[in-house]
Amino acid sequence: MTFEDRVKAIAAFGVAERQARFLVTVMLHAGVCVPRQYARFAGIAYGHKVSRFFDRLVRRGYARASGCLHNRAQLYHVHHHALYRAIGQPDSRYRRLVSGRLAIERLMALDAVLMSPDLMWLGTEDEKVAFFALMAPSLLRERLPHVWIGTGAAARLRLFPEQLPIGVEATGRVVFVYLVTAPVAHLRAFVHRHAYVLRAIPGWTLGWSFHTLRRRRR
Repeated sequence: MTFEDRVKAIAAFGVAERQARFLVTVMLHAGVCVPRQYARFAGIAYGHKVSRFFDRLVRRGYARASGCLHNRAQLYHVHHHALYRAIGQPDSRYRRLVSGRLAIERLMALDAVLMSPDLMWLGTEDEKVAFFALMAPSLLRERLPHVWIGTGAAARLRLFPEQLPIGVEATGRVVFVYLVTAPVAHLRAFVHRHAYVLRAIPGWTLGWSFHTLRRRRR
């Protein structure tokens, strides 16, 4: 299912095309968002139009609003099952409620996507697997970034465990997103998991996303 197919499917729920594009982006990469992100995406001022959009999402049951993050931003969780089913992701993990810490990390990932709208962004595991199978056909599935879940005969391979968006430039250069929230050792582990992929593709960039929310001065 292409991104454009997903946009058309969400627009059928009675939202404008621009709003549908934003919702598809949120559902594929984060599940949560804050109003400033929609304002940036739409290129409009953070005001009545933005508030009306989110009020409508809550009123229709498409999203739920939670308490403020750091006393500043209202957080919205897009959770409606029919929306995710419409984009081919009925079992998406992004429908589940998450802790405040994880919500902030997902906002950071969404920021990275919104800051580079010219890239083609891969959000789902299937999209990432299909892309690297095309880019590096000789690369074994077991050498894609992964961790093993469980032990013994019950162990299963979990691909792209960081669950972060991966961007692709028009030239084919791949942009990997890393969230700067953890010690340097975590970055080393991230690079190590991606080592085979980094060697197999012709060009890549490691992009950084920082936590940009700030506490309000008292």
